[in-house]
Amino acid sequence: MFSQSINIQASAERIYRHYADLSSWAQWDPAVRAVSLPGGLAAGSSGWLQAAGGPRTNIRVQEASAARSFTVESKLPGCRMLFGHTLQAGPQGVQATHSLSFAGPMAFLFRRLLGAKIAATLPAALQGLKRMSESDARA
Repeated sequence: MFSQSINIQASAERIYRHYADLSSWAQWDPAVRAVSLPGGLAAGSSGWLQAAGGPRTNIRVQEASAARSFTVESKLPGCRMLFGHTLQAGPQGVQATHSLSFAGPMAFLFRRLLGAKIAATLPAALQGLKRMSESDARA
């Protein structure tokens, strides 16, 4: 599993609003061009994500818990790619963690082919989420 965390000086509810506002994803995550989840950020909702410089990929929200976490799943041949997002209050604000994991018989291959490249985008996404959430908190 690949994972990256950052502390954000805003409430978990404020941060989660940026997750739930799908139209804002491309603003805080430079690896995302566009996303569509007609059912919103709710467990079982399906749609697509267009990565910057990549193909449009079908996605499904595996789990979602307002102001706490959500996980998005994308299927690859013989593998599921899981993107986790968690928020946890702490002494230095809310710790936001984004993670990437692979499951299934071909997980070893996709982890090797895609893992490090995708994981390299996590810090920029977290920095963008931090900037957006903290500027909202000051407004």
